[in-house]
Amino acid sequence: MTVEITCPKCGYSKQLAEDRIPPGVRWATCPRCKERFDFTRDLDRAGTKGQVRIPSPWERRAETGLGKGILKTAKDVAFSPRTFFRHTASEGGVREPLAFGILFGSIGLMLELFWQFLMGEGSLSSIQVSFPGDYGTSVVFLAAAILCPFAATVMICLTSLMVHLLLTVAGGARKGFEATFRTVSYSQATQFWALIPYVGGLIASLWLVVVQVIGIRELHEVSYTRVLIAFLIPVALVVAALLAVGVSFFLLD
Repeated sequence: MTVEITCPKCGYSKQLAEDRIPPGVRWATCPRCKERFDFTRDLDRAGTKGQVRIPSPWERRAETGLGKGILKTAKDVAFSPRTFFRHTASEGGVREPLAFGILFGSIGLMLELFWQFLMGEGSLSSIQVSFPGDYGTSVVFLAAAILCPFAATVMICLTSLMVHLLLTVAGGARKGFEATFRTVSYSQATQFWALIPYVGGLIASLWLVVVQVIGIRELHEVSYTRVLIAFLIPVALVVAALLAVGVSFFLLD
């Protein structure tokens, strides 16, 4: 599949293969008049078939290197989610996205436990370990390091199932479950905000939702309205349940 990119100043155009356009790149320089312009409008005008969708840098780490693949993917997801998900493949298997999600999800959980431990609050501070000396704390962190990947896996799978179900109800599941799963998995990159002491977990959670809304909109190629409806369904159900309980108490009185 090729995309025609046209210079808005002199009208010079050129056909480019989709796989030759790097993901996340939006500026081009015209070889004729040297004008620098944003060519993403040409991709948008081309429609769904003209969108460039290639594997993420994480999935191409054999080419880019492990460190660069991790950092590039995390940076793009966290700071340029619209561009990342617009150009990232919605298919290609769930193993690679899941591995990425487990990595960052586990890091986020570990950091949350760590800050709670420093504050003297939470589960770590209340655990009584019978090991002598300083080994007790080490054992607790070792157990957390083992359990956090499992917890992250369960969280990603359950969230993907719930979000895709809600998206189906809202009529926004244009692509298959894999597109939703990949969005939820890659959105775990926002867990890096947990590096900020104490408030990082809250920031990560809020930005996670924002990134998932953007990612689902781009991968499923639906309107934000349908995505927001899907995310607001649980809120509406909770509000309805609270109102029902309140009304029942009022009637009993």
